Amino acid sequence: MFDLILTQAQKMDFDFRMVAHPSDPSQNLFGEWVDYYKLKAAIARVLQPKSILEIGVRFGYSAAAFLHGSPETMYVGIDNDSESFGGCHGAIDWARKILPAGQTQLIIGDSQTLTRFPGGIYDLIHVDGQQNGDGTYHDMELAVKQGRIVLVDGYHWTAINFYAINDFLLRYRDVIEFYGVIPGYAGELLIKMKPDFLESVAGSLSGKPADSVPLWNYSTVYGILNSFQQHHERHITDCRLGCMTTLALLKSPRRLLDLGCGRGEVVYAAASRGIAVTAIDYSEDAIAIAKSVFAGNELCAANVEWICDNAITTPLTGTYDTAVASDSIKHMAPAEVDALYAKVASKLSTQGLFAVHTFPNRWYYQYDYARRRRIADSVGAYLPSNPRSRYEQLMHINEQSPRVLFRQLRRHFKHVLLWFATPQDPAGNLVRRFSRRELAAAPDLYAVASHEPILASDVAELLKTRPIPSDATRKVFVELQECPASAARGSQFEISVRIVNGSGTVLCSFPPVPIYIAYHWADAKSGSVVVYDGRRSHLLPAVPGLSTCDYHAVVSAPTVNGAMKLQIRLVQEGVRWFEEHERVNEQDKIVIIL
Repeated sequence: MFDLILTQAQKMDFDFRMVAHPSDPSQNLFGEWVDYYKLKAAIARVLQPKSILEIGVRFGYSAAAFLHGSPETMYVGIDNDSESFGGCHGAIDWARKILPAGQTQLIIGDSQTLTRFPGGIYDLIHVDGQQNGDGTYHDMELAVKQGRIVLVDGYHWTAINFYAINDFLLRYRDVIEFYGVIPGYAGELLIKMKPDFLESVAGSLSGKPADSVPLWNYSTVYGILNSFQQHHERHITDCRLGCMTTLALLKSPRRLLDLGCGRGEVVYAAASRGIAVTAIDYSEDAIAIAKSVFAGNELCAANVEWICDNAITTPLTGTYDTAVASDSIKHMAPAEVDALYAKVASKLSTQGLFAVHTFPNRWYYQYDYARRRRIADSVGAYLPSNPRSRYEQLMHINEQSPRVLFRQLRRHFKHVLLWFATPQDPAGNLVRRFSRRELAAAPDLYAVASHEPILASDVAELLKTRPIPSDATRKVFVELQECPASAARGSQFEISVRIVNGSGTVLCSFPPVPIYIAYHWADAKSGSVVVYDGRRSHLLPAVPGLSTCDYHAVVSAPTVNGAMKLQIRLVQEGVRWFEEHERVNEQDKIVIIL
């Protein structure tokens, strides 16, 4: 298509100067613009759109070029009729004179104030990019919902515009069929939208329900990460999930309620420890994914009751020792959140615990992002006015501020502990005082609520790893439970490990000195080390003191053939390998590397 457009541009007989305003203040640039407008005409000739919407009409030169290339096209133009962004007050009056009245409609208005463009779906929407990055981004967000093809002028006009447009392409990449750029005078960016995306929004434009595929489904919104596809989240690597799972197990519950179970990480961790779990999610996709975590482990799966329903209205029996809501309340209206809290409070045992996590902390976007955006602007860099992804804009209907979260929980629970955190530091301000800037910059909010008092020190102890004394490591044992007898060179495989923590110290992979499951590879005959520092696997959730927990870990096979001895060990980063002091069990496994 692009080759055809360029070929047509070379043949095009259109010269915009024949319709140019005699007093146009930019006449000194007319010589440079001839090929520029020929390219516009060529684009219309190749695409032959039945309808065009243009944002930024000005003197109507682009409109004239489009209608020269495609004379039967119906044209709608919007212009704010001002001097801003390269415009010229009164220019639209000239456009009315040179454009055919029967097939054009010109509207004076500011596109920046619109939430959608007039009309429905257009074959081509032309966005004039001669504005700041925010303005271009806003117009593009509207254009891709109403244009089969979106033509963005000024892709190379300024660095800020360039950054803004590329940020847009990144965020909307899953609903774009293709895009390409013709450098030219200012850079012409052509974007072809996926038909099913446009069909999905067509109903909202007409006021009728869309009867095509939805804008999102569970797997595209929340993402099926490679780690999930490979290990089905039996091996938790995400610090936030590790934190929520650790909180879920804090009270050693017999019954656990997971409100919005998602991919099933918390469910699996609890059920594998013999806890009876009620897992609720409104999404059939989510329930199906979560169930897949239990493939081949029917004994563990028997501990789970799956409910695909609204967590607020679904009936529940008995009481629970623990309830968790991980990243679910931001998808509910305030009244729904209040009803959910009331339900949990009525179903929680006297000493039970309700754990909540939400991202983003609304202050993070409201204050800290605004500060970073001002800094970027001061050095000529660009950050979009709205930092939220497209799916966040669709799904985050009730982002929580710390005040709102705390106040709403306190309506139903006598005791509430709330703290600010980052993915790298889940203990956050539980262990040290945060400045105002740190409070705003912390993206995560955690809270635990109960009918009984909650000690912040007990929670913090589980979420922050301290150096383990050597005498404690002597009471820790690593037992290899399951391991393949052979593996291909350089491949990855999963093993099952049991950690026996006979010490009173919590073992976990939280900062600042995380503990990991690691390993050595040694030649089975000679004993020489082939790989000393093996891949780390997280101890998430935490291993409480005086307890035994099972984990899944990932091992990378060595790149040499032969019989190899796999030696599973624990290591605390920056402190020591536990084998320096622990009693190493004689459970090293011989694996044949093929």
